[in-house]
Amino acid sequence: MRIVLVSLLVFCFGCSSLKSTATQAEIDNLKETVASKNIEAIFDWAQPMGLNNNVRGLENLLPPGSSTNNINLSGNANFFRIKNDSVHVDLPFYGQQQLSRGFNADAGIKFEGKPKVVKKTFDAKKGAYILKYTLNAKDEGYNATLTLYPNSNCSLNVNSSHRSTIYYNGNWKVLTENSNN
Repeated sequence: MRIVLVSLLVFCFGCSSLKSTATQAEIDNLKETVASKNIEAIFDWAQPMGLNNNVRGLENLLPPGSSTNNINLSGNANFFRIKNDSVHVDLPFYGQQQLSRGFNADAGIKFEGKPKVVKKTFDAKKGAYILKYTLNAKDEGYNATLTLYPNSNCSLNVNSSHRSTIYYNGNWKVLTENSNN
């Protein structure tokens, strides 16, 4: 009985920690930024799913401070930009390629143009905006889910038609006219 009671208390306290600790001003700023459709996300870490851990020496090819599960992107130019109705994506890719793309193909995830589908939802419990995009690039398709938090943190999940899934974590900011496009 004691174990059940302790388990129940731990579960209740664990669920209560999922609530947003953002102030109303931070949430209002996030909502205004999403409504303005001028956002730039830059990522510090990539977490590839299904990166082959059985290949010896693979970790020696990764940037310093990285493991096969968590790759440091510091100093590696990358972005996910939303400007009005267009999206511009340039991200490094680490993971498994499922279909051949041929020689001289870009190794990263690249897209520029209008997404096919856009879905925006505000998760009040997390205090975060979830933006879902369907991006049809020249040679492959992507389903991208960008989650923006009021504290300027963000995460991105990219599912590809040709590659394994990869997650990115970083920060977002309001896209200014001085940003490179």
